[in-house]
Amino acid sequence: MRITNPVDGWLQVVTCSPFPDAAGEMVLYPRCDIDGVVTAERVAATAVRYSGYDVPKPKWPHPGTVLPVTVDLADPTRFRIEWDLVPTGREAAERLAEHLRGEQADPSSHRPFPRVWREVEHSASSPALVNGLTPQQMEIALAGGAAALGLVPTTAKVMTAHQVQPSSAPGGTWDIALAVNDPNGGPGWEAVTRMSFSSSSRRENRTAAGNELPVLVDPDNRKRIIVDVARLA
Repeated sequence: MRITNPVDGWLQVVTCSPFPDAAGEMVLYPRCDIDGVVTAERVAATAVRYSGYDVPKPKWPHPGTVLPVTVDLADPTRFRIEWDLVPTGREAAERLAEHLRGEQADPSSHRPFPRVWREVEHSASSPALVNGLTPQQMEIALAGGAAALGLVPTTAKVMTAHQVQPSSAPGGTWDIALAVNDPNGGPGWEAVTRMSFSSSSRRENRTAAGNELPVLVDPDNRKRIIVDVARLA
């Protein structure tokens, strides 16, 4: 496929055909059918369908997977999945193990997963907006696709925080009131973001009044704001 105006983007997989071998059927060249949503910078989110025989077996996707793609800026239904950038399950596990051991060799490389606690009610099946974003959008943003969603990095100072009940996170789920610095240099604004914590000590370090947090914001919709966990010290 010729892509005349290429931009980097993401394909959020909504449904995907199962690999035939899972049912005990041996297929030499199985076809993979994907329904999903493509997002990219300067491209509106677009529902797309992918069908092809070029999917590597170790990289066969499943619903909820986010795949790197090259999108045609003029026609987002024209895109190419960059399979060489998709890790196998084994590679992803090794990266995760290295990260948890604190042995990430290249600090500039993408994290194997966003360091954020997953609440049950915030799973991909929930349509509710959290921090002004759907769960799928939060996953994309925290995986490095913030620009495609219109989110830009800035900082914000903690004003107050209060716990939200109930929460399954060990450190609780908290609403944090922030004084946001305008990324464009204009006047700042106040906003509230919700965040769950894996421990009480981590929460205390993040939510102390006056603490500065890295955030991702939408200057055109100030209710869309999340803590940028990839930039947390």
